[in-house]
Amino acid sequence: MLLIINADDLGVSESVNNETFALMQSGLITSATLIANAPAFEDAVRNSKKFPHCSFGVHLNLSVFPPLSRSKYLEAALCGGQLCRETLRKHLSVELRSAMEQELMMQVQRVVDAGIPVSHFDSHHFMHASSEVFPMLKAVQKRFGVRKLRSTVQVLSPQQMSRSEVLKNKLLNVAHRRWYRTLTPDGWCSFHCFHAALFKKEPPQLGSLELMVHPGTDDTGYAQEIGLLRSNWQETLPPNAALGSYHLL
Repeated sequence: MLLIINADDLGVSESVNNETFALMQSGLITSATLIANAPAFEDAVRNSKKFPHCSFGVHLNLSVFPPLSRSKYLEAALCGGQLCRETLRKHLSVELRSAMEQELMMQVQRVVDAGIPVSHFDSHHFMHASSEVFPMLKAVQKRFGVRKLRSTVQVLSPQQMSRSEVLKNKLLNVAHRRWYRTLTPDGWCSFHCFHAALFKKEPPQLGSLELMVHPGTDDTGYAQEIGLLRSNWQETLPPNAALGSYHLL
């Protein structure tokens, strides 16, 4: 089983960047995704080039920070000049959809222009699991030739998911794989959930699994998760499990 340990939110702050790269240096993180319109993006780019063995993707974002685009049609998606998550819960006009797609294009282009080979896409607040975002994402994938994506199938969750939600996520993952053929891991979960399953001797039996972490944040839960990541958990991995990046997917 290929285990991809991906750090989200690279570029949000220098503290996030510093802890992410320290964990990469230790071999505990194998992949990360950059937010192109985040405040510490340039710092993230400089340091990412020291880790060619790790994969770097784009953390597509329509919910935080000022946008790169200055389209007047994108103003409907802003709160106080910044992208806001609430917009994705509303009906999107044709003009707003087009403006959002253009914003995502600009975000990926900024990463490409910075000299980062884009390995895959995922998204802030998991927006790529939205049917509203699906056509935008496919357009961005086609434009940049990126055929790897975070799975929408959550294999372990701290809360019981409804059958309809589980089915919706599985169907969406099938759609992602078939429309503009895309590779995804067989599933994803937080590292905390994987760690708990591992020590119950009940790890998921999959060919590939992405473990999501958030280094360097002020969130107590995320900080505790990084503490677990630094522990000796790898000693209890099944023989067929190995850490790797999206390059190996």
